[in-house]
Amino acid sequence: MNGVIYCRVSSKEQVAGTSLESQEISCREYAARNQINITKVFVERGESAKFADRTQLLGLMEFCRHRENRVAVLLVWKVDRLARNVGDHFHLKTSLLKHEVRVISVTEPIDANPEGKLLETILAGFAQFDNDLRAARTLQGMRRKIREGIFPWKAPLGYRTMTQPGSKKIQPDRPEQPAFGLLQRGWNEFASGAYNKAGVLRLMTHWGLRTRSGEPISKQTLDNIFSDPFYAGVIRDPWSGEEFMGRHLAMVSRATYAKVQEIISHRNRSIAHHSVREEFPLRVFARCGRCEHYMTGSFSRGRSKYYPYYRCFSKNCLNPGNYTTAIVHAEFVSFLDSVNPDRPTIKHLRDFVAKVAARHTETSRALGERREIDIKRVEEQQRQLIRMRMEQLITDSEFLTQRSVLTNRLLEVGAGGSHNAVDPEVVVGEIDEMCDQLTNLTATWQTIPLEFKQRFQRLALPLGFAVGRVGTAQTGRFFSLIRSAGTPESSSVAPEGQSWHQLTEEIKILGALLRKEPNREVAA
Repeated sequence: MNGVIYCRVSSKEQVAGTSLESQEISCREYAARNQINITKVFVERGESAKFADRTQLLGLMEFCRHRENRVAVLLVWKVDRLARNVGDHFHLKTSLLKHEVRVISVTEPIDANPEGKLLETILAGFAQFDNDLRAARTLQGMRRKIREGIFPWKAPLGYRTMTQPGSKKIQPDRPEQPAFGLLQRGWNEFASGAYNKAGVLRLMTHWGLRTRSGEPISKQTLDNIFSDPFYAGVIRDPWSGEEFMGRHLAMVSRATYAKVQEIISHRNRSIAHHSVREEFPLRVFARCGRCEHYMTGSFSRGRSKYYPYYRCFSKNCLNPGNYTTAIVHAEFVSFLDSVNPDRPTIKHLRDFVAKVAARHTETSRALGERREIDIKRVEEQQRQLIRMRMEQLITDSEFLTQRSVLTNRLLEVGAGGSHNAVDPEVVVGEIDEMCDQLTNLTATWQTIPLEFKQRFQRLALPLGFAVGRVGTAQTGRFFSLIRSAGTPESSSVAPEGQSWHQLTEEIKILGALLRKEPNREVAA
């Protein structure tokens, strides 16, 4: 049996330590004990837990997709190495299972039995809880620093941070010469009105002003400097927009800063940048056909007009992709045409979903009744345990041990009811309401508002698609069900557990998008 190993650390400090090595050693020891032949090891060094940022994980998914590699298991040290989000964890697991690859944690018993599945869900939930808690604490700490007048990030150009790398920042940033003095002169020259931004930029470059990397400052850097209130002694909270007096030495006065903003506002005739544009609906969705990194959009100037292109700007891409929007859009439309259902297919799909929803409702009801019986039984055992202790039939140590066992059992029984039953009429009603729009997916995609397009696309292809390979892209659960329902003599496999709940959520989200309800977000 062939297997692969995936190791990940999220900080550069861990890369320099032994965490990666210890993860790989534990996985190899497990493989040796269980006669698993390791064919490849994927190591993520200092990457975040976001799926799109992990190049090695993307490579692992591609490696497992090819049948000739015959991968049967993926070994990880712990569940949280694979994902720090419950939705991401089960999405990755489901994607791997489609290629007949099982996920095994070598230090945690996440078996296929009910107890193992429960533990896996709990561990994935704890990983997300820990990640969310760290993020919340980090955010609270940063906002507290801002209120105290400390800039919590790297000092802007012209200042230097007084704290050693890796330590908490407790001192305000200090001026760094000669950049501080040169920037100060630049602010004052521009405020005088004698120079435009291009002229000031040439002046400061002539004076010898350089970035920390030794390069001349760019137009964009100058724009950022002139719009940053930090230089006027103010620190702005980016989350609330509130402004606080900084404890650092201001480079310019409030009056000079206000004058510069007035000049910029008066002279600015540029078109504001929009992250989402009609010309690039597949931006950060379509991926480079060579390195598979997400692409952005930009215009190229021709003889008489500008032409829109999707471009790959990955530094690691040896031959960056450069595609006209017409080619990329046509490929996505070809995918929509391939899954486009007719009315008999939608009726078949509707009946299938209704049948599965009814079955899940009945199962949930039965499980709920069984759970209530189990809870009452454990509560009665707890009462009996207390009675036995009061009558001194057991020792304190025995009482504490058994109480812990019963408490854990009560938590396990309660955790089994985390999913509520789905009303079959609601799910079927969503499909009925979407019928006309589902029968022409291309027109639906082209006509829905721009702010809904990207969420629609993520429901169709959660990971986007590599240009030239849309046919092999991972399809969303509902769109996969549409495609299988349209296959002659199809016998769709009924989704179970987490897969079923994610499917019903996708149906409700898609219905909300097509009704143009902006408040419902696509689940991660």
